[in-house]
Amino acid sequence: MITCSICGEKIAEGSRTCSVCGSSVEDFLPSGTGLTTPTTPSKVELPRELPPGGSCCPACGKVYAADYADLFCVCGTMLVKDLAAAAVVEAPPMAPILEEPPIALVEEIPPMAPILEEAPPLAPFIEEPPPVVIEPAAAEETPDVKKRAVKPPSGTPCLALYGPDKQPLHYFPLTKDAMMIGRLDAVAGNFPDIDLDEWFERAIIRRISRQHALILRTRATGAFALRPLPGNTGTQLEAQMLAPAQDYPLQPGHRIILGGVIRLKFEIACLS
Repeated sequence: MITCSICGEKIAEGSRTCSVCGSSVEDFLPSGTGLTTPTTPSKVELPRELPPGGSCCPACGKVYAADYADLFCVCGTMLVKDLAAAAVVEAPPMAPILEEPPIALVEEIPPMAPILEEAPPLAPFIEEPPPVVIEPAAAEETPDVKKRAVKPPSGTPCLALYGPDKQPLHYFPLTKDAMMIGRLDAVAGNFPDIDLDEWFERAIIRRISRQHALILRTRATGAFALRPLPGNTGTQLEAQMLAPAQDYPLQPGHRIILGGVIRLKFEIACLS
């Protein structure tokens, strides 16, 4: 029996269209995306001992020497230096829910300019225009955060990325049936659709997985769902910690927290 690689639903014999997401067999996964249906990793056998100063991956069992500087395995799982801690990988603590800043309902009306009783005197006629003085441009100051992007057109489903100041940094339009959330790793050939690598410092961005989660769209209904991928460093929807390889429906306004540090919100863009 054929299985839909977009949503994982089984397709009845004789049919070539998924009854859940509406995808056909030919449209499951474009050859250029490199996406495959996530599977639950099997239990691996951990080594009996580690090299001095070394670490190992609790997900795939790979051992690294002391000169390996990355905190994560090539599979995206956080490394541990204690074999007893590698047997049970605890989920990261839940991050607090962001409080939205108050929205001003009514803008203050500026005071009206006074009405002049008499017209001001006319300026004297100048036969030749004065010479144009070009002042040297002031040195541009380097902003603390990147220039904030403009919202996409009204009605566009998107993910809003929030910065440390609880204000939107960037909007990612959701234009595909399956979009990967993660961080760029050109050496490993990982190019996510929603790349969070360029928006944060290395110490923060390395706390999320290279292939962290999928945003799925159902063609028949236009509904969206969040699917955390196996080996991710923790995915939170509102106050709920999510299990990997399962789909969770998204509603406008839902907050998503990745690795306890990256905050996103699912929105349907509207004119402000």
